[in-house]
Amino acid sequence: MVISESEFKDLCKLSRLDPEDEGLKNLMNDFNRILESVEKINEIEVKDEAAGLSELDTRDMSRPDEPGITTGTDGIAKIAPDFQSGHFVVPGVIESEG
Repeated sequence: MVISESEFKDLCKLSRLDPEDEGLKNLMNDFNRILESVEKINEIEVKDEAAGLSELDTRDMSRPDEPGITTGTDGIAKIAPDFQSGHFVVPGVIESEG
């Protein structure tokens, strides 16, 4: 499946983009390459691996939640850009009103 130039222009209009914009010059080619890739993926025959499983078989397919080895505060402090009093220090994002 390849998108025609008129279909591309219609898509641009629906997306509120100017199809004549220089920034979109290669977009139609990129879009066609994506569609070709999707077509190739759709051609791959896959088996439904979960077809033989019931809801009971798939409900508890997770690992147990057990504690493991963790990095301590000292280890984190060594790799953090700015770490003070047990906390990461980050730049403020909210400006004060005053």
